[in-house]
Amino acid sequence: MLDTEPGRKAVKNYMAEKSITYSMAGILFGKTPQWIQQVISGKAKGPKATTLIISMINEFGIKED
Repeated sequence: MLDTEPGRKAVKNYMAEKSITYSMAGILFGKTPQWIQQVISGKAKGPKATTLIISMINEFGIKED
């Protein structure tokens, strides 16, 4: 399975820097704030979680350092 840890950290940092809440991200991606939080924290894993992380990276324009 693809390791999403670096992507999750990047999204978490980006959201903190830009003051994006789980509720705001939920609205943007059509998910519940709880699901967003579980995915970003690593509690939720699997293909759907990986897809969300990739979508968030693309939508937010997060680049590798």
